[in-house]
Amino acid sequence: MSALQSYLLGLTQGITEFLPISSSGHLNLLQHFFGLTPSLSLDIFLNTATLFSVIFFFRNQIKYFFDNLKYIIVGTIPAIIAGIFFRDFIESTFSSVKFMPYEFLITTILLFSTKFIKIKNNKLNYKSALIIGLMQAVAILPAVSRSGATIATALLLGLAPLAAFNFSFCLFIIASLGAIVLDYKMLLTTSFFNPVSITTFILTTITGIIALYYLRKILQKNSFWYFGVYTLILSGILFFVL
Repeated sequence: MSALQSYLLGLTQGITEFLPISSSGHLNLLQHFFGLTPSLSLDIFLNTATLFSVIFFFRNQIKYFFDNLKYIIVGTIPAIIAGIFFRDFIESTFSSVKFMPYEFLITTILLFSTKFIKIKNNKLNYKSALIIGLMQAVAILPAVSRSGATIATALLLGLAPLAAFNFSFCLFIIASLGAIVLDYKMLLTTSFFNPVSITTFILTTITGIIALYYLRKILQKNSFWYFGVYTLILSGILFFVL
């Protein structure tokens, strides 16, 4: 992988991890068109960089995290089960791009569904946390957006936009830490400790912080569904080129 390819992948991760258009889907597509083999270890490495973005962005919301920790734990259980019992399936889906048009279409449907909801202010509870967590587990599929699935589901369950935003990325923190724990040996044995990779990591983190600020503004304007136009067009194109 060249330095330019590494930087492009980092920028892509920073933008698409938080905007609801699927980071793993875009990373796999780029690697496919670069002639590279899609790599789960690379995905986790770049995901770790965006974990730093979230930690920085939410550095003043530690109280929110601990106040809702019981719901965050419940919402994380489905992803833990999927990561442990469906590991081989997950790794095989990351090495293939043939299902991506359908996966981007799932993301599109979720995003468009938010166009028709009325903003509510329901409180988070165990049931809603579990349902949102189940959608996070579904978003392990490469081109199903994690932020899109969790935020859209939270909005459909009646959570206020900022509450949906906050809970989605609290789930992201735990899920990312879990992925690091499960795959720390893979990360340590892969050559990510070099100047290009370190620069890519920093670039990804900074881009992710900017994307988080942008996404929060989009949610406040009730324009979340607009991203569905992009994923619909991308899905349609991929049906013909893959």
